[in-house]
Amino acid sequence: MNFNDFKLYLIIVVAGATLWFAKEAYEYNKLQNYLSNIKEHQKATKEPNALTFEQQLELAMERQKKLQIESNKHKADKYMQELHSKYTKEGYEEKLAVCNYFTDLYLNNRTKENEIKYVKACDPMYH
Repeated sequence: MNFNDFKLYLIIVVAGATLWFAKEAYEYNKLQNYLSNIKEHQKATKEPNALTFEQQLELAMERQKKLQIESNKHKADKYMQELHSKYTKEGYEEKLAVCNYFTDLYLNNRTKENEIKYVKACDPMYH
């Protein structure tokens, strides 16, 4: 074995060792990333802010209920404004009193007859 063969052998060994260390470092880094992702996922599932489907559904239903209440309030305000502009002050107060009376009657005794009276007293279509 001459000196040139020894240099070639040494270069191959050093290159092989370098590749092996690089592969091990890559595998170690990949393993560390995998473990950190697992830890983050475990934290996310254990956090109190992580909501189940049922909790998310309940929150969505509450939001929808609030939106419906706001929508109904807006419709009632719009109706009262239309009623106010349609009648004189005395006529408006009279219609409002009748509407309030039948609204209370319907809320206290929910029957089909009271509902019809309530609708006829409060709906401008019947005036």
